[in-house]
Amino acid sequence: MDRFDTASLLLAATLLAASAWVSSGHSHDPKQDKAKQTASQVEDSAASAELASKGTLVGNLLEAGNLAAAEALARELAQKYPYSGSPHMLLGDLAMRKQDPIGAMHEYQQAVDFNPDYLDKKTPQFQGKKMKVAVAEALAEIEKKLKQNPGNDALKQEKKTAYYLYRKIAGSCG
Repeated sequence: MDRFDTASLLLAATLLAASAWVSSGHSHDPKQDKAKQTASQVEDSAASAELASKGTLVGNLLEAGNLAAAEALARELAQKYPYSGSPHMLLGDLAMRKQDPIGAMHEYQQAVDFNPDYLDKKTPQFQGKKMKVAVAEALAEIEKKLKQNPGNDALKQEKKTAYYLYRKIAGSCG
């Protein structure tokens, strides 16, 4: 046995000992993991049910023209579920009803950042067509304002956001 064989055996023994030490430190009770997972699934399903029911209510309020009540309920949902995209999608719809396409564009951006399925044609949550219309209207308004005030840096940033959303809708950035 030469030095290379000895070094290889020592390295293999060291790696085996290290892997045994690491795996012994990560032992856990699978029953506790399953209980935690079940509890989180129950919470997620309850939150989803509440979001769906109140989201439908907001949609009905929007169609009925009761924008104030719809906005209050949508903002409440956004505050209660800050990492969910559906309240932001509802707020975007509300902004479009109020003839504020730039505000709608920002709400839709947040919705897509939280839930990219809004731009996936294969999912039932697909909202890409109305988002594309909103971004087009927002871009037209931004361009009109930029012609009046060409040096406005805030409007230039808004234009970048509009183009970002166009790319996102087209599927070229994720």
